Amino acid sequence: MFFSFIALSVATLIAYVIVPVCKIAGLGKQLTNEEIAKIIGEHFQEIDDKLLNLFDLQRQLESGNYQSYDLLSAAIDTKIEKLKPFSFVQAIPFDKTKKFARWALIPILVFVLLMLLKKEVFVEPAERIVHYNQQYEKPAPYSFVVTNPNLRAFQHDDFTVHVKIEGDETPEEVFIHYKNRTYKCNKVSNTEFDYTFSNIQQDIDFNLLTDETSSITYTIDVLPKPVTIGYEMQLHYPAYLNKPDEVLDNVGNATVPEGTRIEWKIFTKNSDNIIFIIDDEVKTISSEGDQFLIQKTAKNSFSYALFNKNSYFTSKDTIKDNITVIKDMYPEIMVMSQQDSAYSERYYFKGNIKDDYGFSKLQFVYNQYDANGRLVKQNQTVNIAIQTGVTLQDFYYYFDANTFDLKPGEKIEYYFQVFDNDGVNGHKSAKSSVSSYRLRTLEEISDDLEKSEDQVKSDFSDLVSESAQLMKDIEKLQSQLLQEKELSWQDKKKLEQLMNQYQELKDAIDKLQNQQKNNQAIESQYKDIQEDILKKQQELQKRMEDALSEEMKQMMNKLQQMMDQSAKKDDVQKEMQKLKKNTEDINKTLDQQLQLYKQLEVEKKLNETVQNLRNLADEQEKNAKNTENKNISKEQLQKIQQEIQEKYKELKEDLQELMKLNQQLEEPTKFKDTQELQQKIESQMQQSQQNLEKNNRSKSSDNQKDASESMDQLANQLEQDFNESELESVSEDIETLRQILDNLVKISFSQENILTSTQKMNARSSSVSNLMTEQFQVKNNMAHIADSLNALARRQMSVKPFIQTEVSKIEDYLKSAQTDLNDRKLPNASKNQQFALTSMNNLALMLNESLQEMQKKKEECKSKCNKSGNGSCSKPGGKGKSKKTSARELQQQLNRQMEALKKSMEQQGQQGQTGQQQQMSEKFAKMAAQQEAIRKMLEDYNNEMKSENGVGDRTLEQLINDMKKTEKELVNRTITQQTIQRQQSITTRLLKSERADIEKEKDEERKSNEAKYVPQLNPPKDWKFDTEHQQQNEMLKSVPADLNHYYKEKANEYFYNID
Repeated sequence: MFFSFIALSVATLIAYVIVPVCKIAGLGKQLTNEEIAKIIGEHFQEIDDKLLNLFDLQRQLESGNYQSYDLLSAAIDTKIEKLKPFSFVQAIPFDKTKKFARWALIPILVFVLLMLLKKEVFVEPAERIVHYNQQYEKPAPYSFVVTNPNLRAFQHDDFTVHVKIEGDETPEEVFIHYKNRTYKCNKVSNTEFDYTFSNIQQDIDFNLLTDETSSITYTIDVLPKPVTIGYEMQLHYPAYLNKPDEVLDNVGNATVPEGTRIEWKIFTKNSDNIIFIIDDEVKTISSEGDQFLIQKTAKNSFSYALFNKNSYFTSKDTIKDNITVIKDMYPEIMVMSQQDSAYSERYYFKGNIKDDYGFSKLQFVYNQYDANGRLVKQNQTVNIAIQTGVTLQDFYYYFDANTFDLKPGEKIEYYFQVFDNDGVNGHKSAKSSVSSYRLRTLEEISDDLEKSEDQVKSDFSDLVSESAQLMKDIEKLQSQLLQEKELSWQDKKKLEQLMNQYQELKDAIDKLQNQQKNNQAIESQYKDIQEDILKKQQELQKRMEDALSEEMKQMMNKLQQMMDQSAKKDDVQKEMQKLKKNTEDINKTLDQQLQLYKQLEVEKKLNETVQNLRNLADEQEKNAKNTENKNISKEQLQKIQQEIQEKYKELKEDLQELMKLNQQLEEPTKFKDTQELQQKIESQMQQSQQNLEKNNRSKSSDNQKDASESMDQLANQLEQDFNESELESVSEDIETLRQILDNLVKISFSQENILTSTQKMNARSSSVSNLMTEQFQVKNNMAHIADSLNALARRQMSVKPFIQTEVSKIEDYLKSAQTDLNDRKLPNASKNQQFALTSMNNLALMLNESLQEMQKKKEECKSKCNKSGNGSCSKPGGKGKSKKTSARELQQQLNRQMEALKKSMEQQGQQGQTGQQQQMSEKFAKMAAQQEAIRKMLEDYNNEMKSENGVGDRTLEQLINDMKKTEKELVNRTITQQTIQRQQSITTRLLKSERADIEKEKDEERKSNEAKYVPQLNPPKDWKFDTEHQQQNEMLKSVPADLNHYYKEKANEYFYNID
């Protein structure tokens, strides 16, 4: 029956479905047109055989069986027109079929509802029909429904099966059966059960069971889960770091330098892709087997995450880490400069450069500008050697503006620029601040020097006042201390103030000393300074350095210690007395320095003015020659002449300034009046311009030559006046020093006698009072010598500061000796007298050296005087005449004294009578000293003759020998008639020698030779840098190589800082 039903269904399907469809598709036998026309004609009476006739006519037309084509075509068209109004749709009687269509809707609706509400009515029977050979049991009262969307699980995951019971009944328990074992399901509710499979490794087949029924077999498909087995991160550092690459195993976080290429190798299982997320950027990386390779160059810090993925699953287990990028920082540079104390155009630079990884180069960069400010050279560079691998280091650079061939008024701007070794972003740089150097013009240099010298004089005056005030404050504090028993807190504060005053004085002297050095260096570099002036400047500089003695510094330290230790008042007073004395010496020294500085300033101003006058005379002479050259235009000559006149006006102002400075001296130089000569020069220049305007070149040239000669004459006159005045001053000071030396010898004799008497005398003797009187007289005489030496030291540098120091010692010893005699402490007095006598002898030696130095200076003055001007300076016979005259006059006075002494001795009837012996000894000693002084005067003169002419004066040599005989007799306290005759002969021969010199001077030719002096500049100061930076570099190299970058840099900084 089942198969009969199948056969009937198939036949119906073929007859009513397949066959019609085949015919519609044109398959099988087809009707001809004539048959179709007959069928249509039978169903439509209006058409009848019209359609058939049309086909006949069409056939005739196609076969060509016709007599007239047009007639046949017309007949066909007529037939077609008759058929057009007809509609074939009318052939179907829709009105009759509509009433049956609505009945067909009822079964269709029933079928749709059943399919929607209970499709198993159709599905299950159909299934049973299809599976005809399968046995079906009676349906259970309930069924198992697995509610999981799908039965797919990922390997190693847990999977829970959810079961729902549907039906009229519900079981109390549900079991699950798999792998030949049965497990009870977890009851969630009356109709819901579940069961969890743990750590699924492979596919699982299971059934659901109850006591009444079992389910079909379900299969859990286990899908492979993408997992990460491990990974490594390779760090490829930029090449410029010279750092070896690193590999980090299973480490995701890292701190790397900028530009590091990071390569991740991810080792996975069951992964098709990896999702790589960097910040907001997502990339999908395909696999190469079970290994993934990801690369990125780190420019900035970033976070990243890695997800494994295959066709079934995207892993929720991610790698989330951070990469911190250390940016390559800009380099840093710091530069300090120091100007050479001797050469203002030289600078020494010490700099410090720092970077995180190293450097590529360090450069000195400069731009050069002309006097008008136009850029001549731009971005010129000089490479400086550095250690490129050391991240923190010092560098040194020497800058000499002379190497740039600058002209006056031109300047350069410069700076230092350091470049790091950044191989990622390109070499970054840092610059120091821009500095500049401008080559001043000679006029600017002169103006600056003049201002600086004025400031030096002002500072000198201030220092003299400050030292004097310090002396007064010390005296005031001493007076207060005398009225107190112990040092009070106020006394200590005042003493502290005194020490502060002293420190301020010291600082001011140091500052002044540096200013003098700087001025001297500039003058030596830019001006032609004569050698004797350079020597004087050096002597002044040395005196400034010795102004504050080491002894005074020790006294200040000792006073400070006394204050700290609360010393006794008497001890403090003694130290303050020493301090007062030393301060007084400083005051005298500074005052002497000031006067000597003023003299030197006048001498420098004179030399500069004279040199400028001679240079201008040369320019005028040159222009005079150019005026005669007709190839040079009149306008150009007038312009040059006008410039010369302007320069002369400036020189006139310099002359006025010279005279002004000269008048400020205590003993001004005796310059002759030059106003007439100056007016003459101006007149000649004006006449030159007038003649040039009239185009009278010949007269204009003559006027210019006359002006040039007058300038030379003015320069020679100024130089001659100064040299003569200096020679006269030195000669007078030599005589003064000789007199001082003579007086010192006398005082030393007196002091020696007092010392002898003191050593032999009893303290209780009444003669002590006489010794006190004699000692007081020696002390007063020594004070006169001290005043004379102080006055002489203000004029002559030959009187050195140590002479003043020795004089102070003598005065201190004499004062102490006087006090000891008053207290009748004869042993102490004798000791101080011995010290004073020793210092007197030392002072005599010092003064003798100063005398010799002054004599040499006198010879130099004579040499300069003879070479300058018109040669009218005193030679032997000039100033020599006055020296012989002085010697003759002194000799006459000595002769009269000797004659008077001889008469006195004859009247007394004996020599050396008791009571008169000491008085006679003093007279003989004094006359012997006078004769010695006269003899030395003639010896000096004779030596001058030998140095200038090569031959001395025989007459003077004979006179000198006779004087020595007289000295010997006076020392032996003997005066005979032969002695008196010898002395008269000496006087007569001196007078004849004077007259001979006068005659010789009249016949002598007077010639002038101008001395041209080319100064030699001081050699460049050796700039020695500290060698500590070399030691530092050695320590930096010793940093262990296995330290990472961070700790290595910390070690470098540590070594640098402690260095």
